[in-house]
Order: sequence, then C-alpha cells, then structure tokens
Amino acid sequence: MRIHGTVSTGGSLHLVDWTIDNDGGITSAGGLSPANLTVSGVLTVIAAEVIAEEYTDSYNESTVVDLRVLLTERGEPIYGNKNDLISRLRAWDENNPDGLEGGETVEDSGGSEEAVVNDESGDVSE
Repeated sequence: MRIHGTVSTGGSLHLVDWTIDNDGGITSAGGLSPANLTVSGVLTVIAAEVIAEEYTDSYNESTVVDLRVLLTERGEPIYGNKNDLISRLRAWDENNPDGLEGGETVEDSGGSEEAVVNDESGDVSE
C-alpha cells in the first residue's frame, strides 16, 4: 500500500511518501521519515472490479484540437491532456442527453440554383 501526500506537524507541512509492504515494513521515498511508525493489524487488499466501458462516441479517434473545439461549443474548459478532454466531453454528454440546444441547422430545400460571380465586376448572377 502506498501513502503519499502532506501532513501538518507542529505547524509545518511535511511530505509523506511511504510504502507499506505485506509484512508491515515501511519504506520512504523521501519526505517525513517513517522511522518511529509501526503497522499493527492486518492489511487487507480489496480487489476492485474493473469494468471496461465501451463508448459509441468517436472521441478516442479525434485529435486534441477537435476535442477542444467540441468543448468550446459546449462552454467547457479546454485545458488538460487528451484523456482529460475526453472525460470532460463524456461527462457533459451524460449531463446533457439532448445535446447542444439552439444549434444552427442548415436544410437543403432541394433547389439547384447556382450563383455565378463575374470576376471583373464582382456582380453576382443567378
């Protein structure tokens, strides 16, 4: 088991980075020394059940730039690495099942009008 962080003793903050092995031995990777500590009792390791989630979004295949554009559209922060961005997008999607509201939708009316610009005069003819 690893214990790391800071503790306050006597008004001072101290770094703690200890590893406790199965025999109760404590080793330090720096910071506050565990020299006067002892471990009593039984250390029980609880195995966490890992469930692989399958997502139907294509966020993993998207570039960081594309992910940041999507976050900007949703009014979310764009900082962090790719996993942070994907997590933020998935959380937003979960909290907003209707998706983006008020987005512009362009519909094709089926007409096939063409606009031609006269390069010399700048006039437009249809």
